[in-house]
Amino acid sequence: MKEYTLKAQESQVLTKVVCNCCGKEIPLIREGIREEYFHAEKAWGYFSNQDGRQDSFDLCQECYEKMHEGFKIKLH
Repeated sequence: MKEYTLKAQESQVLTKVVCNCCGKEIPLIREGIREEYFHAEKAWGYFSNQDGRQDSFDLCQECYEKMHEGFKIKLH
């Protein structure tokens, strides 16, 4: 989950990223640069139970690794 604040010129600045799985805040390393994390977005189409739904989530590295370990077909 990403949180933004609006600056004076109406541009958005990323202020916080929180893991949707464990709730841990993704640490800020330097101004504007965060520790690596996994971000996913999906717009569901026709012929699905989620027709028209849009999902987005962020995972810290630890939660991503746990999810990945559960795959039957491993990623390279």
